[in-house]
Amino acid sequence: MRSKHIVLIIHGSRAEYPEVHHLVDWVRQKGHLVEPLVTYEAGDATALAADAARRGVDVVVAVGGDGTLNEVVNGLDGYDVPLGVIPVGTANDFARQVGIPADADHAMDVILQRKPRRLDTASLNGRRFLNVSTAGVGAEATAETPPEAKESLGTIAYIISGMRKLVDLRPQVALFAGDGFEYEGEFLMFAVGLTRASGGGTMVTPMASATDGLLDLCIVESMSRADFARIALRAKRGEHIGQDGVQYVQVRSVTIDAREPISVNVDGESANATRLVYRARARDLWVHVATLPGETED
Repeated sequence: MRSKHIVLIIHGSRAEYPEVHHLVDWVRQKGHLVEPLVTYEAGDATALAADAARRGVDVVVAVGGDGTLNEVVNGLDGYDVPLGVIPVGTANDFARQVGIPADADHAMDVILQRKPRRLDTASLNGRRFLNVSTAGVGAEATAETPPEAKESLGTIAYIISGMRKLVDLRPQVALFAGDGFEYEGEFLMFAVGLTRASGGGTMVTPMASATDGLLDLCIVESMSRADFARIALRAKRGEHIGQDGVQYVQVRSVTIDAREPISVNVDGESANATRLVYRARARDLWVHVATLPGETED
């Protein structure tokens, strides 16, 4: 195995983790050039990834959670440099779906031993993402989950925030349009997915593929609190498709227009907008993965 130039982009709060220090030493002992770079504020990971790609390194590795991964994915936009993932965040939704182990050393084995694969990405208002974008109740719960709660409670923190949002259930109105599909009316939440799970493992877009060039759009219309709770439980297992009040389509793009700003979550990061334009970008990113959703590991 030839020596590689590996850039590790490490979330600042993870830089002192013993497993991260061990990882750097261990990979260097294998004869690879390892360049650890630490982020301190929003945007750092994007800038560092873009600089590494311009320098022509062999692989850029996101060491953090889904937010760090999202920034690195955007930094690699326009380059053919492969992405690696060391999942040391809270939810790690993308990593879990593509067979990347939670153990840092084993995750690095995926990068060192497996060839990268071409995967789809998507964009929201021009910004690239890799996993699932949610809006409405789920996104509001994520946005309102304090960072310290994520650190101490992990995915349970999202569940607690979600239960609080369920008490104050309020629908929004929007027009969804794309590829012959149109819906205008009230919704409680929607998701646009390239992969199947979000929010700590909820199978909100269970038919999604990372290689079909399509976005999976799931809309949960306005309904009673009890009905929504039932749908949410079904969605945890991906069993909500076909239920009353649930719309599910596959499109290449979708535009969503609303009168009031929609709280939207993209790979763990939150934003607000009245117009959301989602587009699929077919197979435009090299990623070191073990499996893809629906595959069995070889």
